[in-house]
Amino acid sequence: MNSETCDRGETGILRTPLYSTHISLGARMMEFHGWEMPVEYSGIIEEHKAVRGYAGLFDVSHMNKLKVQGGKAFDFLQNISTNDISKLRLNGMKYSVVCRDDGTIVDDIVIIRREDHYFLVTNTSRKESLMKWLEEHKVEGLEIENVTCDTAALALQGPGSNKILSTLAENLDDIKFWSGADKKVAGIDTYITRSGYTGEDGFEIYSRSTDAKEIWQSIMEAGGKDIKPVGLGARDTLRLEMGYILSGLDISDENNPIEAGLEWAVKWRKDFTGKDALRRIKEQGVEKKLTGIKLERGIPRHGYDIVGSSGEKIGVVTSGTNSPMLGAGIGLGYVKPEYAYPDTKIGIVIRNKTYNGIVVKLPFLEGRK
Repeated sequence: MNSETCDRGETGILRTPLYSTHISLGARMMEFHGWEMPVEYSGIIEEHKAVRGYAGLFDVSHMNKLKVQGGKAFDFLQNISTNDISKLRLNGMKYSVVCRDDGTIVDDIVIIRREDHYFLVTNTSRKESLMKWLEEHKVEGLEIENVTCDTAALALQGPGSNKILSTLAENLDDIKFWSGADKKVAGIDTYITRSGYTGEDGFEIYSRSTDAKEIWQSIMEAGGKDIKPVGLGARDTLRLEMGYILSGLDISDENNPIEAGLEWAVKWRKDFTGKDALRRIKEQGVEKKLTGIKLERGIPRHGYDIVGSSGEKIGVVTSGTNSPMLGAGIGLGYVKPEYAYPDTKIGIVIRNKTYNGIVVKLPFLEGRK
């Protein structure tokens, strides 16, 4: 199954099952890697603060979703994953990276172990590259089914998310952080994981695409005036405050997990594609490191040069924003290793002018999950 079964509307751009809901809510829509998605409803800052303060609801149905099954499913995923899924319990989740033989990153993924298959959530921006790579490395006794169009995904995020969803689903406390369970939400069959991309407590709710509107409406009604619909704009500012990377921006074809700060997801005790190359890179030392950057004034943006105290270029910004909670420009970027230490003074060149800042330890916002 592939994305050709999705609704493309008059424009030919893919639409999630909640497209008409977004339009009725007055969302500002934009094309995002082949999907027509809501950027904002009431405003990015307002939506951002709603999630930090109580709750926000996101449509993340555009995320690439795969069902991997067959006798060779475990062996295949264990081989392509830098992380170790051998001890992954039923309904457990694991973040991992898929690498090429030379150690460069194909994509970062989330693997969920279900009873008769593995459920993978991957990035829309890297979909074509990942699917091509998986197809090239596919083995007998393995089936990979793209269920993106049949499976809607909502993310309810914020400190009030448990209270809201508990009015619609039973025994949510049974779902521990980074695990999932089959649950009925407003009487509708769903699969819920306690996870997210915001740093707050929250849930990601998977359902049949045909049920998405009813689930969305039930959650919004349960949240009342304390919940807001949230678009991709605030999703980006929320993840940046936590220092979470975005595939396609902060990691790309040329990067490896060591320089990207993802060695925590690399388990050296097991074999995986790219292991030998990554070990050599680790032994030789990386030429750059992904770091957090905070400015006194100005906003770092993708592609801006990072300079040292003498004005020499030492790196480049991969993503940045103005933090609604900190009131300062923050970003991620690769710098030479000697500049990657917290409190190191750096500058960002914005329109030929250098704005002063420092390297900071991630996350930017403390006290979150």
